[in-house]
Amino acid sequence: MKHDDAAKRTRSKWQLLVSAAAMAVSGLMYWMLQVRPVVTSTGFSWHNFRQYFPYDQYSYLAIAVNVKNGNLASVEPFTETGTNHYPRLYYVFLGLLSRLFHTDVVATWQVAGLAFQFVMVGAISWLLIRLTGVPALGALGFVPSIVGTFAVAATGNWHHALDNHGVLWGSFGVLFTLNGESAALSVAVTAICLLIGVTFPLLDDKGKSSMKARTAAFIVCGAAVGVLANVQTYSFLTAVYLLVYVTGAYGLLKYGRKWHVAVSLGLLAGVLLGGTTIAATAGPLVTLMAGLLAAAPGFWLILLRYKVPVAAGCGSLALAASPTILGTLLGLADKDDFLTYRELSSNALGVPLWTGLLGSLVPLLMLTLIFLAGLTQGNKTWLSFSLGAVVAWPLVATNDLWGANQEPYRFWIDSFTIVTAASVPVFCQVAVRSWHIWRGAWVSQHLVAYPDGESPLNADKDARFGRLQAIMAATGCIAVVIALGVSVSDYSKFSDYVHAYGTASFNDPQALAIKTAALPLTEAGSDLRVSVDARGQASELVMFDPCISPFRVKALTGLPTAFYNLGLAWPRNEKDIREILVQRSKGLFAQPIAQKVDIRYVLTDTGCPSGWQGQINGAKISEASYSNGGQPATITLWKILG
Repeated sequence: MKHDDAAKRTRSKWQLLVSAAAMAVSGLMYWMLQVRPVVTSTGFSWHNFRQYFPYDQYSYLAIAVNVKNGNLASVEPFTETGTNHYPRLYYVFLGLLSRLFHTDVVATWQVAGLAFQFVMVGAISWLLIRLTGVPALGALGFVPSIVGTFAVAATGNWHHALDNHGVLWGSFGVLFTLNGESAALSVAVTAICLLIGVTFPLLDDKGKSSMKARTAAFIVCGAAVGVLANVQTYSFLTAVYLLVYVTGAYGLLKYGRKWHVAVSLGLLAGVLLGGTTIAATAGPLVTLMAGLLAAAPGFWLILLRYKVPVAAGCGSLALAASPTILGTLLGLADKDDFLTYRELSSNALGVPLWTGLLGSLVPLLMLTLIFLAGLTQGNKTWLSFSLGAVVAWPLVATNDLWGANQEPYRFWIDSFTIVTAASVPVFCQVAVRSWHIWRGAWVSQHLVAYPDGESPLNADKDARFGRLQAIMAATGCIAVVIALGVSVSDYSKFSDYVHAYGTASFNDPQALAIKTAALPLTEAGSDLRVSVDARGQASELVMFDPCISPFRVKALTGLPTAFYNLGLAWPRNEKDIREILVQRSKGLFAQPIAQKVDIRYVLTDTGCPSGWQGQINGAKISEASYSNGGQPATITLWKILG
């Protein structure tokens, strides 16, 4: 007996060591595949910004810059005027982190973003080990991040280009930015992996979570998903859709009756047919929430059965999500100009049917095999997971067709990321369990004896898992592996792209000259120092000529800058600032309008062909010279007169 106990302890220690090693391998593979291509690019520095579809990314960075400089107010990030309704918690977190540790905000952006992703990879590895009982499979935690959308096979590029500015790409495309959406998806995947780990049945029924552990996990994961409403709306709603529909499917399959299913289907039809009417009367946000109604009957059955953990999880989610949701609803009620524009601005951003199906082939194949295994083995958990995912994903990713019309391609990408990450461990559990059942059936048929009366898992339970079923299961697994291998060509081309494209430096000659010329406006104790009031509102703005990027001005100086991102937030005097920017694009400086909107200072570059130096009625405050491609140039700070 003591010998058996000692053997079990030794086996348990080895399993822990192998598990730890497998998770380390997964993390190393993630570094090699997702991080190494950019850190080995020419001129890389942790202080450089990832120049990757940068317009929105620089706008988000501006929020973090403001917070680092002490302005935590919800203002438009460039001008630091007006009101910002965009979920900004992650960028506030980055700004506070940078302020607390006196670190460069761009370096903080990179390190913090990667930290969230490595936690996500660790969660996937943990779930692989927990669901399969095979420690070595933890090494596959990086796999979801390299699954592609067959863009190379279809178009020759690493992403599908849609109408307007829409795209479809794999998880690597959305995670590379290290922005709020990337962090939100990392948190969503981590939370969902934890929930699957404490709710899914394990292969040997050992290590089953207690009700207290489940309740704690529900509260923590509910709060984590709820917080995402304050980070990135689409990631939050995508995670909620998947959780609610998978839970609702389980409720119907486990405890529901035919009339529950009929009600659920009726509600789904009602949303699909009546969503346009709901959107016209209550708005897109309410319409998106109405899209969850079809899962309500099954979800209610689960709530009745598991009152405490489910209610606690829902409560923590709602509480964590409430700040941004309530703020947005109040802004809509007040007819905020930006929110009104934002609700109506999504156009031609839908996902074509065949492109969406082709792009989702790998996770769709996994979900199909999980569903079939659930049917043949009577596993309602697998059935619920696959059914919930194949309803929630297309529903939210086609919201343009049923009324909400809020960037459906973004919902497609977020769904792809979360579903793929969750499907890989569940698919591996299906494969391992099916192998055990087939082996047990084969052993039973061939009367192979095992020592101590032991037999493989389910050997006496399902001798019907014969040759045909084994061939079908093996064929399905091979199909998934082949499809995954083909899709990885997207990642390969993406890796080459980011390596060649490199990063943007804030340490080049022009950048250093801008920073030096702006010192009178940023130095402590300077009579010209620009600041914001107690409400975080700026009263003086800085303009820039056509050869100076507003993104650079903001990132380098932190000054209130006469620029804004139309789709993120609007400043005070939005129409006038828009006109000033239009004139700038033509090489002109509209000084009368600039004075009207409190633009007090202008930065010019003598290396700029537009020649703003002759257009400004102002006094020179400071100058800084630099070499512009071998030619001398000067950055000048002007104070507008009049």
